[in-house]
Amino acid sequence: MSVAHRAPLKYTGIPASPGIGVGPVFVVVAEEYKVREFPIAPDRVDAEIAFFAGAIDASRRDLAQIRNGIAAELGEHEAAIYDAQMMMLDDPDLHRVVEGEIRNRRNAGIAFRDYMAAVAARLERVEDEYLRERRADVMDVERRVLRHLMGDSRRGLTTLTQPSILIAHELGPSDVALLDRERVLGMVTEVGGRTSHGAIVARGRGIPAVVAVRGILQAATAGMLGIVDGFLGHVELEPEAETASRYRKRRSRIEKGTLDLRALIEQPAVTPDGKKVELAANIELPQEVESAVAAGADGVGLFRTEFFYLDRAELPSEEEQVRAYRMVAERLAPRPVIFRTMDLGGDKVASYLGTTHETNPFLGYRGIRFALSHPEVFRTQIRAIYRASAHGKARMMFPMVSSVEELRAALAMCRQVADDLARENQPFDRDLEIGIMIETPSAVWVADLLARESKFLSIGSNDLIQYTLAMDRDNERLAYLYEPLGPAVLRSLRHTVEAGHAAGRWVGVCGEMAGDARHAVLLVGLGVDELSVSCFDLPRVKAAIRSVPASTAIAIANEALACECAEAVRALLHRELDPLLPEFLVGDGSGS
Repeated sequence: MSVAHRAPLKYTGIPASPGIGVGPVFVVVAEEYKVREFPIAPDRVDAEIAFFAGAIDASRRDLAQIRNGIAAELGEHEAAIYDAQMMMLDDPDLHRVVEGEIRNRRNAGIAFRDYMAAVAARLERVEDEYLRERRADVMDVERRVLRHLMGDSRRGLTTLTQPSILIAHELGPSDVALLDRERVLGMVTEVGGRTSHGAIVARGRGIPAVVAVRGILQAATAGMLGIVDGFLGHVELEPEAETASRYRKRRSRIEKGTLDLRALIEQPAVTPDGKKVELAANIELPQEVESAVAAGADGVGLFRTEFFYLDRAELPSEEEQVRAYRMVAERLAPRPVIFRTMDLGGDKVASYLGTTHETNPFLGYRGIRFALSHPEVFRTQIRAIYRASAHGKARMMFPMVSSVEELRAALAMCRQVADDLARENQPFDRDLEIGIMIETPSAVWVADLLARESKFLSIGSNDLIQYTLAMDRDNERLAYLYEPLGPAVLRSLRHTVEAGHAAGRWVGVCGEMAGDARHAVLLVGLGVDELSVSCFDLPRVKAAIRSVPASTAIAIANEALACECAEAVRALLHRELDPLLPEFLVGDGSGS
């Protein structure tokens, strides 16, 4: 009796790392440590503290080995991910709390687990996507230390016996770093985002990945055939033979046609008909400037300065900030660097700033509102940026400006700082360019007024999209509404560009939208002058810009603005744009 073929199971998630993977499924079983609580005898307290310290030391050695391996394979930018994990191991609060619990006669395993669970729970409640995704790093560190506390030497995914598609609930950056690249065809996780550290390492290592594929573990079984499309975010289990064959051919064509992106490092981002686009990098730590230079960036279009204020017990000094900003400015000179002033809010700052929990931090005390309400902290940062401007081409940018009044208040503080520095005979760039981020609908619709008083406009597409569409981009139930190609978004972009240009200002985009090859070309067609993207995305965006004439991009953008829905824009890009782009950027544009 014949057995009917099981219908293919199709899923859609977030495309986190481009590429095509086809092969048997390997289901990753999460490490779960059932930590038993037991009392510590008084005469064993010091020994238990030493035992905990030994587990921390062993974990630190593990991470150092992983870090060095990733540094050798991918460079210092990706390796810096593991520096953050090592900082967690050295956190004084961690040691103080756990040792205190041990002295209260609780065992190290339970004390450590409870502490890390509390940290993870706090991050889970944070509204900021980047910070919330650091929860995966916390869990990664927790598993590593518990492994040593419980005497478990499992190496898990390092023992794959055949090339496979990995399907897991979550894969931490340490897990991804240890994968055998020859035996991992692709990876799929039920949670995570494009900026999670696991996804970043996957992109750096060239592993096709789709994340946030809810419920796939319920259907996945070891050995079944799987397909991962890291371009479109599609995953398929038990596909038809014809579909599997088509994907294998796509993968072969992409691999054969992949350009050596390193050849583009020294080339400008110029369209075939001669339009120059400034292509800059987004960075978060001073040491990442080397990755921006290595990627061939025209400068840094977004330096996030929040690292100075988070995960520490006290405010950063002016001198500490000057050293960091100066190092970046000097390394990039004569290329520019835009320092975004503190984009902090009540949900993501240290307790030393006296903030309280807010019901809706996204609509609360954040960005320029927070900075203006902490004038001494804000003034210190402004002074540091001004002083660093004497050593390179620095610019300053204010986040979350929603009114002319906010901009004027910030500019008044800048004038006061400049006057103070002049009286002190401190060198600084007296023509320092100061701009703003356009992230709210209110800023879009007064962009003409804002452009009169700021030197440039930089559109933060991530926030602008969610505020324009009135949806939380991190709410799983609303994920279908997060649409960069929606008519309201595209019209907001065009309006902002036109307002900026009418005032003689340049306009950039520094959100995730700019890092997508198709969207980047569309932005060029809308008149955007500058794009700032991750170091990983930069060469790919450059390849796209160099492939499409500006005249064609403008024609496509004009047609896109006339579309009534995002799906129509997507069809337009597929029809008119994909044939012009290198195949490795779009996966040949065909779905399954």
